Amino acid sequence: MNPGDLASTLVVFLEDRHGKALVRLPNGSKTSLPHESLDLVEAWEHLPEHVSRDDLTSGPVRERFRRSARVHSDPLLSTLAEAMAHLVAAVDTSTDAEASPDAASRWFEYPAYLFDRLDAEDRHRLADLFRDAAMKEPEGTWRNALLEVPDGFGLAEDEG
Repeated sequence: MNPGDLASTLVVFLEDRHGKALVRLPNGSKTSLPHESLDLVEAWEHLPEHVSRDDLTSGPVRERFRRSARVHSDPLLSTLAEAMAHLVAAVDTSTDAEASPDAASRWFEYPAYLFDRLDAEDRHRLADLFRDAAMKEPEGTWRNALLEVPDGFGLAEDEG
């Protein structure tokens, strides 16, 4: 290995800390990394039963669970995704008097249909854009509501 070569290591995500991922390194120490540097993100319980460390660093298991590399989106796409995330979160956190559940369901039916028609890579990319919008907000209930938007549209579901 030479200086400048790319290297990877398995880390365990602990929590979001001020917009960065706090992770535990293999030696037990902790560090924070930009979220985009984590390219294999999956809950341990969703991985196949007998997964070795080698499976996660190369081969078909890695390819199945590897996130697509984030493409730097253009400002228009990011802005539209951020606006949509805030709109959805505002409706989702409204009282029944402010927005009836039936009306909210009708409002999001067509966007959900359109999102469902996207291929898996674009669905994950849109989910990432929604999460990016959430991470711009301070920790708290509003950020949490924004973080639920991708799941609300089923964007993070495994295509299996």
